[in-house]
Amino acid sequence: MHNKKVYLALLTVVTIAFAIISFNRGMRADVKGDYYIYWETGKAFLAGNKLYTPGLIDGGFTYPPFAALFFSLFSLVPFHVSAFLFTFFVNYGLWISSFVLVHKIMQQYYPGQHFKWPLGLAIALSACFYWHNFIWMNSNLPVLCLTLLGVLYYKRKQYGWSYVFFMAGTFFKITPVLFLVFAAIKRGPKHWPQIALTALPFIVIPALLRGVHTGITDWKDYYEAFVAPFSKGQIDENIISLGIPALLNKMNTGNMAVGIKPLFHLNSVTLKHFILVFQIISILLLTLKVAYDRYVRKNEELSLADISLIYMITLLLPGRVWAHHHVCTGFIYTYLCFILLKERQTALLVIICVLGMLTNLITKNVIGQTLTDILKHYSFVTLLMIFVSGVILFYEDKRNVLVEHKR
Repeated sequence: MHNKKVYLALLTVVTIAFAIISFNRGMRADVKGDYYIYWETGKAFLAGNKLYTPGLIDGGFTYPPFAALFFSLFSLVPFHVSAFLFTFFVNYGLWISSFVLVHKIMQQYYPGQHFKWPLGLAIALSACFYWHNFIWMNSNLPVLCLTLLGVLYYKRKQYGWSYVFFMAGTFFKITPVLFLVFAAIKRGPKHWPQIALTALPFIVIPALLRGVHTGITDWKDYYEAFVAPFSKGQIDENIISLGIPALLNKMNTGNMAVGIKPLFHLNSVTLKHFILVFQIISILLLTLKVAYDRYVRKNEELSLADISLIYMITLLLPGRVWAHHHVCTGFIYTYLCFILLKERQTALLVIICVLGMLTNLITKNVIGQTLTDILKHYSFVTLLMIFVSGVILFYEDKRNVLVEHKR
């Protein structure tokens, strides 16, 4: 009881602090920032105007029409008021909610266990990513919470609700479709019609509100503005870009400003083909693992390692990945820290914590401009995510070996 009072008092103080920060941030929101695009798109949705601008390299709305419907709720009030409400209720409120959901998921998988240390470490290790999302007013937390709800209901065997939440995440931002694909593999063909039908409300409702013709045009424009360029291998060419495609691209171009020469000397077409092959092989390998677990090991559950690796795919393989996309590391680090504590791998846990905390320090004010540029050029965060993926795979394989040995 005493601990609960302490936690409640701490949460109250943090909430008040974030309410003040959110108000200041909202009142000073930049009309050239991402949130202005969301707010403006919400107004366009309600007015029946065009949502997308195909051909823009950056600066346009890049989410499906269902996301525009969501943002239309915030467009009903003036921009700066809307920015405050979004920053506080979505980017702060859902940050707290995401860890509540992570805790509930961990309890479902490991009943009776305590997660104070794993959760505390995960909050610290993922802090910079949540802060990026908060301060830049991005919209990754609705997607994270929807997928976490999907995972929670899947574990509870309430599959219908699980598909609804995964589908909502998919129609907010396309990457959660991977959860549906792997859930479909785990559940088998008998569930495929149900999964497919779950998509209808997220297609039909925006179209009915906008008009059928406009609704169809929205999807065409969305494809041309976002899906087509990145399906053809487009990569965000920026020193702060993350993910394996961006890392390989930076290795191919170098950065003479900090004295880094190109490691590769591939032409753009060859590099795109190499990245595409790597992406296909990576997804195929995880698909084979999930299928093997389902049809050979007869395991219909999505393991915590599976879920972590699905999140990792969204961080490592797309051509557009930024720091604020890494809010899902709150889940990944909770699971990883729990496993390492359970396995008594203190040294490895310390190494991961040191490397993870370093991601919170990659700013010129802390480590200087040159070192910051070097770590960003080599996509330090991406290299860490690759390392974390390897650790998760190792302990997942170890767990499977032990399970098969007991049989």
